[in-house]
Amino acid sequence: MDRLAFQEWPAVLRRRWLITGAAGFGFLLVGLAVFFALGDRVLLMLSGMLTLCTLLHCVEYYCTVRSRRYQAIEVTCVALGRTGIGRQRKVCLLLQDGREVTITLDKRMALRVWHQYRIFFRLNRAPSHGEPDLQGMPAGDSILALEDLGEYRTDTIIEEKEETVHDL
Repeated sequence: MDRLAFQEWPAVLRRRWLITGAAGFGFLLVGLAVFFALGDRVLLMLSGMLTLCTLLHCVEYYCTVRSRRYQAIEVTCVALGRTGIGRQRKVCLLLQDGREVTITLDKRMALRVWHQYRIFFRLNRAPSHGEPDLQGMPAGDSILALEDLGEYRTDTIIEEKEETVHDL
């Protein structure tokens, strides 16, 4: 199995892993500070359990990325559904091949219409024909990271096509 060294990880995956690990240690430090200040053992145990769960999540994340069990796709956000009472909303995405797919994402994800994104998601099963199956992608734990690539620009695509035509 091909392993990916930590230095070779995409920057957005590295940053998310480090921030999650730091948050876990932050929970423990808060619990220890409250324990020494107030003697609250319950909060210390709760912060310890939260730290343990966060660190287990970091280990799983590390194993997923290191063993390359993820895929990155570039999409353009075409439409955002209304945020309702639930924690999720429907998002319409335009894939690079021109297909539109609608997936459900957490409503706290900061998405903008007509912005391009690179979505890193965990592969739970092999995608069909080498393409990611976004229709069956669950909303929560499959997404490893979301990278904003900026506003969608058609003028750069047109300029690139014109340059290739002039080169011929």
